[in-house]
Amino acid sequence: MKKTIKAAAKINLCLRVNHKRDDGYHDLSMIMQTISLFDTIDFEIIKENDFDIFKFLPKIDVPIKIPEMPKLDFDFLKQFQNKKFNYGSKSQINLKSNYPYIPTDERNLVYKVVKYIFEKFDIKDRIFIYLKKMIPTSGGLGGGSSDAASMLLFLNRYYKLRYTIKELSDIASMFGSDIPFFIHKKECVCEGRGEIVTEIKPFNNYYILIATPNVRVSTKEIFSKVDDFEIPDSRRQLEDIAFNNCLEAIKNRNLELLSRNLFNDLEIVTESMFSDVTIFKKKMVKLGAMTSLMSGSGPTVFGIFSSYLKALNCKNIMKKEHKDAFIFLAKPM
Repeated sequence: MKKTIKAAAKINLCLRVNHKRDDGYHDLSMIMQTISLFDTIDFEIIKENDFDIFKFLPKIDVPIKIPEMPKLDFDFLKQFQNKKFNYGSKSQINLKSNYPYIPTDERNLVYKVVKYIFEKFDIKDRIFIYLKKMIPTSGGLGGGSSDAASMLLFLNRYYKLRYTIKELSDIASMFGSDIPFFIHKKECVCEGRGEIVTEIKPFNNYYILIATPNVRVSTKEIFSKVDDFEIPDSRRQLEDIAFNNCLEAIKNRNLELLSRNLFNDLEIVTESMFSDVTIFKKKMVKLGAMTSLMSGSGPTVFGIFSSYLKALNCKNIMKKEHKDAFIFLAKPM
């Protein structure tokens, strides 16, 4: 059985870093939004009991003379081979990607999710997975988490496991803090490490320009440094107001109010390490964005536009001026 599923990226409209927990993580308060930027996961599942014609052939000891076959031009045939799947592999879980530096073993979240489900339910099927990355890695857009959540949702349907969304979220939280959000696939308030998810009615009548500089950011490193930047109580009070204003703006579909109240506590850390974050933010506003903000731990910057033409103009100019950056125009979902 061959199948293709998509996994959407996300942005953080609000990201507040609260106190550090006993488990080493930080308590967070976030408003997260999926956007129309996707990874694609192609895969094939080969059932354990698939039909095998050879087991029905009679056993004979008489040698059979096989006529000599004409020689084949293997170099010519190579162009027709399916390079996505390595059918010659004897592993139960086989993962490949279009990005050569993406881990394809047990370090990969998709691999971890499949292994967990297969072992828990004693599934003997073999699975071949090809992960086509479009979402920039280590960019603050949650691509790896979304891939894992999409695979978990599919396995739940395909094998009729009958997990509820709550149960799937609990499983997802074992593998990553962002994954429970992608189980819901809606605009949500996320708290705790990110695993406490509350759905809200989505507001999607605007355009989002994504710009990711050609640098890679370690989320673990950014969080390890955030406590070095003390946030004053006066800002905390303003953040409380801004968070509630964002929820009110989403509820009433008020783009101007939403744009005035976005914030991200991790910006101060990542901006101090990568100047492109500040440059991209300022450039988007100069080119017509109502506001711009870093997503997650960065370095991706997004701008909010009320007009498609303004967003497109900004995209075209930034692509010319920053040829090594990933620039993409999307919509909230």
